[in-house]
Amino acid sequence: MAAYFFHIELPVMNESIIAVIPAHRLHINNLLSDGKILSYSVSESRNMIWCVVEAADEQEAMQIVLSFPLYPHFADVACHPLLFHNTFATTMPGISLN
Repeated sequence: MAAYFFHIELPVMNESIIAVIPAHRLHINNLLSDGKILSYSVSESRNMIWCVVEAADEQEAMQIVLSFPLYPHFADVACHPLLFHNTFATTMPGISLN
């Protein structure tokens, strides 16, 4: 599997975009849980999304982004293949059997 960095531009927020956000967040959370998205960030101004997608190839990574409920509203999408993507696991502590 390879990692792909996506830089996504959003238009100015409007009611049609805001209406899709709950479904979009649920979808993103599911992709994070499934390990298909490694990281996901939104700018404070809400005009940019950055995410790292793990996929077999760039076409599969793009298919994942195409599945985002907000995709029809994206102003621009740029995909950049990554050599590697390191993160520090902070979500859950390790399990101890003691």
